Amino acid sequence: MTSLSTMLAFFLGGHLAALSVDAAEPSLLYGKQLTVPQTMRPELKAAVDDLRVTLKQMTGSDFSSSADGPPAGIILMKADDPQVPSDAIKLLPPDSREACVFWPDGETKLWIISRSDNGLSHAVYLYLEQLGCRWYFPAEHWKIIPQRNDIRIRKPFAIKPAFRSRVFAGSGGFGGNLPLDPKRQLQARWTEWQRRNRFGGEFRVAGHSGEAFNLKHRKELEAHPEWRAMVNGERVPWSLISKFCVGNQDVVDLFVKDRVDDYRLRQKRDPADPHSWAVSVEPADGGGHCTAPESLAIGNTSDRVFHVANQVARAVRKEFPDGKVSLFAYHEHAAVPSIPLEPNVYVQVIPYAFQRTGLTPDQLLDAWSQKVSRMGIYDYWSIPDWSHDLPTFDPLEFGPDRMRGWHRRGVDSFLCESTFSSGAMGPAWYIGSRLSWQPDTDVDALFEEFLRDSFGPAAPPMRQMLTRWSKGFHLTSHELGLSFRDIQDAAKLAERDPAGAARVADYGRYVVYLRLYFEHQLAPRGSAEQRVAAERLMRYMWSIYDSSMIHAFRLSQLLARDERLAGNVELAKTFDWQDQAAPGWKTVQRTTDEQIKKMVDEGVADFQPQDIVGRRFQGPLVRLSTTPAQIKPDSPEPVLFLNNTLEFQLLTNSRDFVFRPRIATELPVQFLITAPDGKQVTAQSIVTGAEWRTEWSTTEVNLPLAGLYRVQIISQKRPFRFSVPADTPLTMSGWTNSQGTPTPKLYFFVPTETTRLAIYTNYIPAGPPRFFDPAGVEVKPDLIDKGHLLILPVPAEHRGKVWSLDRAKSPISPLVMLNAPAAFAFSPEMLSVPQGALPSPKP
Repeated sequence: MTSLSTMLAFFLGGHLAALSVDAAEPSLLYGKQLTVPQTMRPELKAAVDDLRVTLKQMTGSDFSSSADGPPAGIILMKADDPQVPSDAIKLLPPDSREACVFWPDGETKLWIISRSDNGLSHAVYLYLEQLGCRWYFPAEHWKIIPQRNDIRIRKPFAIKPAFRSRVFAGSGGFGGNLPLDPKRQLQARWTEWQRRNRFGGEFRVAGHSGEAFNLKHRKELEAHPEWRAMVNGERVPWSLISKFCVGNQDVVDLFVKDRVDDYRLRQKRDPADPHSWAVSVEPADGGGHCTAPESLAIGNTSDRVFHVANQVARAVRKEFPDGKVSLFAYHEHAAVPSIPLEPNVYVQVIPYAFQRTGLTPDQLLDAWSQKVSRMGIYDYWSIPDWSHDLPTFDPLEFGPDRMRGWHRRGVDSFLCESTFSSGAMGPAWYIGSRLSWQPDTDVDALFEEFLRDSFGPAAPPMRQMLTRWSKGFHLTSHELGLSFRDIQDAAKLAERDPAGAARVADYGRYVVYLRLYFEHQLAPRGSAEQRVAAERLMRYMWSIYDSSMIHAFRLSQLLARDERLAGNVELAKTFDWQDQAAPGWKTVQRTTDEQIKKMVDEGVADFQPQDIVGRRFQGPLVRLSTTPAQIKPDSPEPVLFLNNTLEFQLLTNSRDFVFRPRIATELPVQFLITAPDGKQVTAQSIVTGAEWRTEWSTTEVNLPLAGLYRVQIISQKRPFRFSVPADTPLTMSGWTNSQGTPTPKLYFFVPTETTRLAIYTNYIPAGPPRFFDPAGVEVKPDLIDKGHLLILPVPAEHRGKVWSLDRAKSPISPLVMLNAPAAFAFSPEMLSVPQGALPSPKP
């Protein structure tokens, strides 16, 4: 936590403004008065209530509030109120409805000013933050309120958010009135937590609207087959997700009218609601866009979708000059359209998944930034459907880097599909809340403050665990052994700190969840063992529901679905979340901190860490050998059969190196090369056709500079073959390939310090790769966790040398080198590794 005498800096435009809190002054509480607006939206009213209660807890004094009479004490006021000091208004940034100004007026008044209720709500929490308050997770014991006898701010400052809309939501939501939470208390706590951490924004972009349109106008769409999309030469039947024929003006007019009616209703109901800012024109989810001749005449899929968006935009603007429409750049319409866009069309780009442009995410964002002056981002941050609330998201580097990259590109909003899991994403979203206002905020300082505030003397083992997770989490018995020991150590250190002990216990709940999920995953699919593990996991997830450490509702849906597919239909009935009388609910009891302590002790006894230390290797790539590759005459070039994008590095030591790859693909892939100076050398679309399994497409690219080149073959889950001469200085960090097409021999480096090589794979049905020591002798790995964790002994004479593997099968994700660099080449002479993997030169 920032000390009370520290100057806290904030950027205002291009200038630095500052405030300080000086606890050495006599008690000054602004007369224990609050002046508030006469009418307040719900979010501001809740913030004012929070302010009054928090100041009472902080100072021990009651604060009165009034909306009448002359302004006094802490004054919350809209910028258009004539009583606001004119000099304070000058500090308010002109282009944000959420910007706010803090203006001390003598010793007895503090003006807090914004243009909107949302802005004033954020300002309340900004003020409390400066006094030392924190809301780390959505639970009472994760709240930090210091004791203060001075709540003054001494210097004026202003701040505005870097992103005009800052939203995340857990996939699947909360489930409504659940048997264990009929009043939706957990949902209310997450909403409150988001408000306190200044999420929200000037506007909210809605999602798909095609489904609602289809449902509302089903009779008309069924009565007019010519209105429905044509796919493969036939008009599709009505369905919730079907598309309409964009070349048929009658149905387009119906859609335009429907969207204008919706926007008009929003404006009538509550024009200040962020959801009223724009009306969605996003088609129903999925593909199936119309290919009728009259639709194709408009252009490609993006042209057709945005053609309709333009028509709605013009109609909205005709009635509402400031009105806007919104849609995604997504799936089949992710590409930038060739047609001009109306100025009131707001695009939210989905670059990291479900786009079929053949462009990298960065390239797609760059293309859109050339098309529109403002845009939003839709991203996926650790959704439970993919990550199952495992702590796989890096909150210290990946999240901040991505958010800062958006800001640099001019992105002004984000909507992230995520999880309501404090265990998996609590630190990430707390840090993200600060970066979404000030992207240059020191992440390390935020993390250290979180550890210090939350765990006190127990911070060291919690730092060790959370930092290790952030550097690459893989669910193994080894990791569980480490995590249980970290929690046990933290619990001992927090014994005299009840609040810290409660927070450690919450992380204990989370690690026990990781264990039970791990045991369920290891059990044979469809077996009695897995059914027992599934019921144990389901009951436990609901027993820690109110802790917020996991997104229990969504995880329960996913577990019930997976068990049903494996033949276990009873689990969903036993824990039917729509049936209060379902028998499973009678067996669920909230786990106590004492029970969690016992479970953690059991975890320590049951899971023994391996004698390995995970490592990351930094620094520039360095070629291990200066000799040419030893290629036998008539030896075939190595071939990789791949099923997703491949990226690798080429490290050339001379100018004008000629790169001659062979690529075979039935459908087009993008072949991109970026030079050491950041300039693109080539961007090609390559397609071989139906004979791709036996024929090759060849290309030749001159690389004019010496140095490190980045090469990408962008294939969105489409199979292709790739080959280069073995003497190509290529190094790749990983690959995905079909189990039916294992790899040729690939070479990798084992550092001097590695005595036991550790490799993680999430795919085990086809068995592990073959491994060979530097002498070419096969080394059998120890198979831990049924083969997910591979351990190979490394004798002293084979350390600091090049090993090899072959017959690797990684159809889901690449092999993970836990204590060796993720660097593979087709020949030992061409292998390059990060400088940090090599011994330091002797002085």
